[in-house]
Amino acid sequence: MKTSTILYTCIGFLAGALLTKQLSSRKITPEAALNKVKKNVPARVSGSWIYTTKEPADLNGLSYDVYRGGFTRSTSSGEEHFLFTVDADTGSVLEVSSTTI
Repeated sequence: MKTSTILYTCIGFLAGALLTKQLSSRKITPEAALNKVKKNVPARVSGSWIYTTKEPADLNGLSYDVYRGGFTRSTSSGEEHFLFTVDADTGSVLEVSSTTI
């Protein structure tokens, strides 16, 4: 095998590894986080919002960068209002709490 073939193969492998790392470390957008929350609500969502700025939060002794938002869902007994906290890195829902307006 030629030395140049081995060299180009190694360069291609390293470039692929770096690209994979970059793509897997991308943060979730606020809109994608909101859509993820809304998909998991068991009733029809009649309204929703999310802050587009990440903020630090400590939950259960762990530190996160989070998005905060809220939604309203319609049920047979009326509307219910909720606040949520989503991990800005993974989109995992960290906290959901009922609220009154």
